[in-house]
Amino acid sequence: MKKIIIIIISLLINVSFGQDFKYKENQYDLKIYNYLVEQTDNDSISFSRFLFNTKPFSKWDIRPLKNEKVWAMDTIYSASEIPNFIFGSFTKQYGLTQKEALEKPNLFLKKGENKKIELNDFLKKNIKEFNELTKLLLKTKNFIFLNQNSIQRIDEIFKVNEIYWSYLIPKDSPYPISTEITIKKNIKFSNKQNKILNLIKELKIYSTVKTNEGIFFIVDGLTDNSYGFYFTQNNKIETDNFLFEIMKSEKINNNYFYYIAN
Repeated sequence: MKKIIIIIISLLINVSFGQDFKYKENQYDLKIYNYLVEQTDNDSISFSRFLFNTKPFSKWDIRPLKNEKVWAMDTIYSASEIPNFIFGSFTKQYGLTQKEALEKPNLFLKKGENKKIELNDFLKKNIKEFNELTKLLLKTKNFIFLNQNSIQRIDEIFKVNEIYWSYLIPKDSPYPISTEITIKKNIKFSNKQNKILNLIKELKIYSTVKTNEGIFFIVDGLTDNSYGFYFTQNNKIETDNFLFEIMKSEKINNNYFYYIAN
């Protein structure tokens, strides 16, 4: 009986594994990695620009948005481990020592801790504007907004130099970027969407991410780490979202928390 149970369990695991990771044969992970290597080599992208492009939810953030576990580089990773893998690989390319690479995320998280009082005061002084932005985000059907100096994004649509584009994502790929893009000639952000993007810039955050339970307002990010504010309607911060592994959180008022995610 024990042997039969073991066989059945093994079969179930194999079936599940095959269903979940069929895309591994297409090597999307390797293709994206080589694409990023090519981009940084050919365009002579500085390390600071690389960090800018790979911030959470920016145009080179490879972390899966819908899959908590993915197959990458011959093993299984959690979604949050993917950007760390990319960061570790490229720090070598940019000449950072292993010690420097390991210290950088910790220094970032320390920065988030040190800026807590300053940022909490900023939210309190600008609560009217934050509430306005929150209301607009709750009404929209969009989930991700990004407004950096040269990149804007709403869900899968990016805007760079007045050109709207998106990645051509294969149907079975768990990754939000690919090696090919398509230009969107008949798409423009609406007045309401631009109002949200302008408020994001005005409030000194660079991205907002709406979840089923609340909204993350990201002040800064590095790999899968980030810090900023979280809006809630039920007086608590969500801790089970695989895109944000909350390390610390502090209540500001009944609707907003300050958070640090690692």
